[in-house]
Amino acid sequence: MKVKALDTYFLSAPLPQPVRTSTSTISRVSELIVKLTTDSGLVGIGEAHGPFLSQGGPEAMKAVGQILERVTPLVVGQDPFSVERVWQDLFALTYTSVRGIPTLAHQRRQLVTAISAIDIALWDLMGKATGRPVHALLGGALRSRVPAYVTGFYYRDGERPDDLRREAALYLEHGYRTVKVKVAGLSPEADAERVGVIRKAVGDDVAIMLDANQGWDLPSAVRATRLCEPYNIFWLEDPMPWYDERHALRRLKAEVDVPISAGETEFTPFGLRTMVAEGLVDYLIIDSTWAGGLTVWRKAAVMAELYQVPLAAHHDPQIHVHAVAASPTGFILESFADPTRDPLWFELFRERPKIVDGFMAVPDTPGLGLELRQDTLEKYGVRLG
Repeated sequence: MKVKALDTYFLSAPLPQPVRTSTSTISRVSELIVKLTTDSGLVGIGEAHGPFLSQGGPEAMKAVGQILERVTPLVVGQDPFSVERVWQDLFALTYTSVRGIPTLAHQRRQLVTAISAIDIALWDLMGKATGRPVHALLGGALRSRVPAYVTGFYYRDGERPDDLRREAALYLEHGYRTVKVKVAGLSPEADAERVGVIRKAVGDDVAIMLDANQGWDLPSAVRATRLCEPYNIFWLEDPMPWYDERHALRRLKAEVDVPISAGETEFTPFGLRTMVAEGLVDYLIIDSTWAGGLTVWRKAAVMAELYQVPLAAHHDPQIHVHAVAASPTGFILESFADPTRDPLWFELFRERPKIVDGFMAVPDTPGLGLELRQDTLEKYGVRLG
């Protein structure tokens, strides 16, 4: 069995109401879809996303389309079961030329986005070819269902405390027992006040995570975290910018009593290795749809097990449910409960995996178990090749 065609779609959906984090305004969501067709007729589906796609507009679509056109010769003609070899060839383009294809070192981030979608599609193909779910290929599911948290409480213009209470009630109604709150977009005092309102609304039995989206410097992170500590915070995610993360996270961990999570902005397994080996995080967050695919997740899962660091997934629970279920320290998925926050998640699949009472069941269908809706591809998508 060989890959005979690589087709790509760039999907972009506007949000009815933009939402804000500490560092950006989100007005649309975007997704890269890769379809790999084999000479036996099987089709594998892969996905990638990230700020580069969502905030880059037409330029991002053009860039990723050109990259995929360049790398197609390294994928077409390959056996899907040679997933590691394909990954190594593609990743090598981040620093050198490969079989006559010039290096893409100047577009490393964009290249890894494309690698992510291709790699995930290869894993989907392997599952379909063997009639096994992807988690079985990753070593087998260690649990029959995986917990999921809901991300929400973004900043919105004109927000009032009652808006936070209504949002909290929505998540409780959906059965979530863990919620994630955006912080670092206001003063430490104002953020702590928001968190206090949410804590009172959800009660003491619901876990609260904080996500700063790298919006603080070290003094602000220390002050804000200490102000929020009385509200029993489960973790603090991505408190400070990537460029000083190693130094700053080490100092922050010495100053506060809240567990630290990070990793989603790393786009190589080597960056993830540093976080784990140097003890910078209490929870490691991985996004296989922008960090190089499930092949990278597999490498990081081994590191996390050896250092006994819990693994959490960022976005795309329909893919990451396989990875978390098969990881010894796999912990939790991220999800959205409101269709206005991610229309693609709610419209893209014929039978979308359900989250019930805060858990997603581990699927037993071949591959990823996903089937794309053609009408959604046509509604939001542009075919790149």
